[in-house]
Amino acid sequence: MVSSDYYIVDNSNMEEKKLEAAKNHYMTGNYQAALNLYLSLLNSDISYKLYHRIGKCYYKMGDIKNAQDYFQKSVKLESEENSSYIYLGNIAYKNEDLKKAIYYWACAFAYKPEDENICLNLATSYFSCGMKFQSVFYYEKYLKYAQNRSDSYKVIKQSLSEYSKIGSEFLQKAKLSISRKDNRGAIEFLTFAYKNLPTSYEINYLLGTTYLAENDNMRAMIYLKQALCMNEKSLDVLHSLASAFINVGDYTSAYCTMRRLLPLVIHNQEEYLKTMKVIKELDASFDDYSYIGHKEWGDKYFEENNFHFALMEYENCLTLKNEMTDELESKVRKLKRFINPEKMLVQSSLDTGSKYYIEGNYKTANKYFTKVMLFSEPDSQEYRLAKSRVSNV
Repeated sequence: MVSSDYYIVDNSNMEEKKLEAAKNHYMTGNYQAALNLYLSLLNSDISYKLYHRIGKCYYKMGDIKNAQDYFQKSVKLESEENSSYIYLGNIAYKNEDLKKAIYYWACAFAYKPEDENICLNLATSYFSCGMKFQSVFYYEKYLKYAQNRSDSYKVIKQSLSEYSKIGSEFLQKAKLSISRKDNRGAIEFLTFAYKNLPTSYEINYLLGTTYLAENDNMRAMIYLKQALCMNEKSLDVLHSLASAFINVGDYTSAYCTMRRLLPLVIHNQEEYLKTMKVIKELDASFDDYSYIGHKEWGDKYFEENNFHFALMEYENCLTLKNEMTDELESKVRKLKRFINPEKMLVQSSLDTGSKYYIEGNYKTANKYFTKVMLFSEPDSQEYRLAKSRVSNV
């Protein structure tokens, strides 16, 4: 009887050893050795993390072309939470492609809004593009999340504080002009206030309504839409914006605006019936192809990195043509993450923290509740709930 013994060599930990060795080489600055080990793993492991690590090695070695190729491969495998977007943004910026840099950094901001460097990159890039509303939007995010209170932080904080003070002073002058029925004077003061404080809801709203009173509907729409970006539940903004659209004959935009208004007045029978009446009148003014113009505008705004306005137009498309949801819903989700990732992170962190809290794992729960408190506003219900559940452990 012949017996054979089969000796099986366990190589299951070889890849882990290679990964560990590669990390050590990378940490000590030996990028070529790290790269060689990572490349050797491609035969057995294809993952977005491995592509990202290879890209980082090439990036550190100054081989930007190969770095970019591997970062692109990485984001194709993981298109949401991927640090490769930061490096792709850096590469685009070095290549003087600001539009692409902003897009990639916005992708990174969508899952990592507390990263002060991403916020600062977006703020300065938008400023270079002359987009002050977006620039200040991200400067304010930077100030909120910055851990490194360096000299540059202090300069930015002081500058924004001074701009805010000037903007507020001219806002008061504008209000006085409005009370005197001096719309032209009010517009002059408000325009200067806006240059200093472009993310002020009140300044945008007053500029919009004052231009509307002067029958300058095109300018009115710009500022009213920006006001709506900051307060999507403002009845005053929605009414004024619908009026501006109707005045210029843009009935599909007016229809979509009134549809936004409808759920906000559902408990006010008189307002609800008025709104429904206008919606029915506007409904007869367009056909099944009217959404195309809104999609084209959405694409244009998206290309320009004006994500707030792009979101509005894509949402208008969904309102006008519901069967397009498969094509557009992913864009709408992406844009919402670009603009307000904190909202999703607050809810997911609150849910996860509550789960650990119920299980009695208070130390882990605290980590998630602390995130909720970081991302939410201090006067919000989510902040108060998270704060009440943080335990001393």
